[in-house]
Amino acid sequence: MNSPAPTPKWKPRLLTAVGAAALAILVTLSGATAPIDAWVYDRLVLGAAPDPDPRIVVVDIDQKSLAELGRWPWSRRTHAQLVDRLRLTDVKGIAFNILLSEPALFDPEGDALLARAISRSGRVVLPVLAEPVQLNSSTVELMPIPEFAASAASLGHAEMALDDDGVARNAYLRAGLGSPHWPALALALLQLDQPPGSQDDLPGRRLVMTGLEPASPYDWVRDHEVRVPFTSPPNAFRHVSYTDVLNQRIPASLLRGNWIVVGVSATGMGPLARAPGQPPTASMSGTDYQANLLNMLAKDAAITPMSEGWQAALAATLSALPLVLSLLPGLRRIWRPTVLTMAGALILSVLLLRYAHLWCSPVPALLVLALGASLWVYRLLRRTHRQAQSDALTGLANRTRFDHALEQELRIARRSGQPLSLLVMDIDHFKQLNDSKGHAAGDAALKTLGRILRSRARRPRDLVARLGGDEFAVLLPETSAQAAATIATTIHVDLAQHGRKPHGATASTPPPFTASVGIHTYLPGDEAGPEDVFDRADAALYRAKQAGRNRSFSHTGEQDPVEVSPHRA
Repeated sequence: MNSPAPTPKWKPRLLTAVGAAALAILVTLSGATAPIDAWVYDRLVLGAAPDPDPRIVVVDIDQKSLAELGRWPWSRRTHAQLVDRLRLTDVKGIAFNILLSEPALFDPEGDALLARAISRSGRVVLPVLAEPVQLNSSTVELMPIPEFAASAASLGHAEMALDDDGVARNAYLRAGLGSPHWPALALALLQLDQPPGSQDDLPGRRLVMTGLEPASPYDWVRDHEVRVPFTSPPNAFRHVSYTDVLNQRIPASLLRGNWIVVGVSATGMGPLARAPGQPPTASMSGTDYQANLLNMLAKDAAITPMSEGWQAALAATLSALPLVLSLLPGLRRIWRPTVLTMAGALILSVLLLRYAHLWCSPVPALLVLALGASLWVYRLLRRTHRQAQSDALTGLANRTRFDHALEQELRIARRSGQPLSLLVMDIDHFKQLNDSKGHAAGDAALKTLGRILRSRARRPRDLVARLGGDEFAVLLPETSAQAAATIATTIHVDLAQHGRKPHGATASTPPPFTASVGIHTYLPGDEAGPEDVFDRADAALYRAKQAGRNRSFSHTGEQDPVEVSPHRA
């Protein structure tokens, strides 16, 4: 039957809780766990992705289209024909994820035809990109040529934000050079049918805040950061070939009333990225990125990262919670509230992600809790190890630890050439003491002798052990025979002083008792092993007990036994 857990001291627990909370805040604000945060997010977000909206159709500039229509880039007349075809099918809107920032020098009429087609449609959104003029130079906005920009229903930035590992987790709903004045391309497409007042009501964490230094007009400024729950796979939307739409091979019913995203999917013709949780070999085009962003916005499924301040506060609370809970009955064993809190932190992150569309990484809290659990396990193992090598009654080393120490110190003595002394002793007439005074008095005598021995063996490598019953041993490295005899004499003096002290009737105060001591000193050149050294000391103890009152202990060196006879305690 398990013994109840002891009542914890609340002050040390609360101080430790404060330390754990401070560590969690430091870990959160430092960003040290960012790679692990991303890994955990990639696994958890797979179950939070919405189904692909059937109103989103991707028109691919694929290998089939290149084979039929020729090498890229195509004449703007071709794009004008596509826009007219889509206009006649009454689509909701068209987003071109194709950069049209330079005029066609050898076909100006094609540019004019495309501009008129965009104007006739009235529902075409064109992209804006930011690129440096040259390496390490200022950034410029690459906008459609003026004819196209004036004809388009809206412009939107087509940036595909990538993390350091090449994974596209985030999107910025507004961005621009100097200020975030352009909506994302997918957002601009969605907002074609929305009233002007609702266009500022956007999800996401704002990055541009009042009171800060104004951004440089040459900096690309982002705002309204969200995380995109990509479909699995990220190209799960309906895809049709550009040339099939152009040549009317696609039924009009497949396009009518839908959002159309036009972009490049042919190999080697555009930037690629990887969606969260997808293998490195699975790449995603910029067109699929915009389709997923549109799907997220249409279904109001944007995942908002929790601010760093709130994340730090939540991590601090979770890290300190087990230590506070351990003050309650039933949770005093610290591993129980720790396990519950770790599971709760993970479950809370999943629930916030899937139902509140809020991302808060559990990693900082889990890291601090795991560190605390590791320290607790380490202390438990050390305590268990000490208990396995300690005598339960006296707290001294037990026979197992003594045997190991004797073998180790004997090897050191052989290498160093220093002597090694061993004292073996037991209480005289211990059985009669137990029978006449009771086991409580016998236990008190054992504890008293243990305290006396510990007080006389003070050096770090000195070892006092209870070998079993009433037998004790004192291992004294680098101790000569004369010094060992002196220590034995002081032990007898201590026992004699104990015998002269008055004692009460309590069982914790032992009656006067005596002890016999056998000593053996190992000297360099002796080939004796640990068993031989102990047997010689034990033999000296036997001779001391046989001598009775005439000798109190016997001492053996490397040659013949030398017996010493001071007063008997």
